Amino acid sequence: MLTVTALTKRYGGRTAVDDLTFTVEPGRVTGFLGPNGAGKSTTMRLLLGLARPTSGEALVNGREYARLTAPAREAGALLDPRAAHPGRTGRAHLLAKALITGVPRTRVDEVLDEVGLTEAAGRRVGGYSLGMRQRLGVADALLGDPGTLLFDEPVNGLDLDGVRWMRDLARRLADEGRTVFVSSHLMSEMELVADHLVVVGRGRLIADASLGEVIAAWSRTHVLVRSPEAGALGARLERLGPPVRVEDDGDGGLRVFGLTAEAVGDHAHEAGARVHALAREEASLEQAYLELTDETVEFGAHGKETGA
Repeated sequence: MLTVTALTKRYGGRTAVDDLTFTVEPGRVTGFLGPNGAGKSTTMRLLLGLARPTSGEALVNGREYARLTAPAREAGALLDPRAAHPGRTGRAHLLAKALITGVPRTRVDEVLDEVGLTEAAGRRVGGYSLGMRQRLGVADALLGDPGTLLFDEPVNGLDLDGVRWMRDLARRLADEGRTVFVSSHLMSEMELVADHLVVVGRGRLIADASLGEVIAAWSRTHVLVRSPEAGALGARLERLGPPVRVEDDGDGGLRVFGLTAEAVGDHAHEAGARVHALAREEASLEQAYLELTDETVEFGAHGKETGA
């Protein structure tokens, strides 16, 4: 389990993490989302004892990482795929860590096989592709067979097969009862693998809820209706008032928020409006995420700065 309580980290006059509180529970994949500069990587570094908080707590299984008796056996992490020395082979990198952390040498070959690097284990890391370095970083995280895993942008550089492998791995680890905390900018992947989401912006918590709750609360799920009498139908629906809202889709149709497709069809019938198309359009995590973080992005379109 990961516990963040009133966590703040300042670098000079800049606040990277601002009074952040959330818990990452075992047995589920928790996605960690936010724009560039939102404080995600800093939060993970604070959890792993790689930086000290200005105030507040970042705990692994109820303790600071530095105070864990066998940290490699309790928490594993992939923060930077470039962490391994380029002059070492993949196997040598893992053997060195196994020796330092007291993990059996046999575990090295097990994790190399699990991440698909057995054949490349004797090659120097400097000759690895980014995807191979990512896989080595995952092997490093898994080496101590820990109950808690933190992955920062783990699918960067992976091909489609690798992305699917990483998705399946995260799901399996969570199903085994482990705590899995994954940051990513790929909303499509998070929508496929995450059970719960923690969303931050400018170091502050924006949302801490299940995937379904985030999409339902901050998305633009709506009913699309096309009718030759769209104007009259839209006027009738607008008279219903909140939470019903009507937008012109710019292509002769209406987007109706706050009503089911069946209700829209009933209103169309009562208004005598012919309906040529009627469908519920489900929102995606990407849409919900953009709604959530719209005011917290560091840079807007064309590089225009929108916030400090």
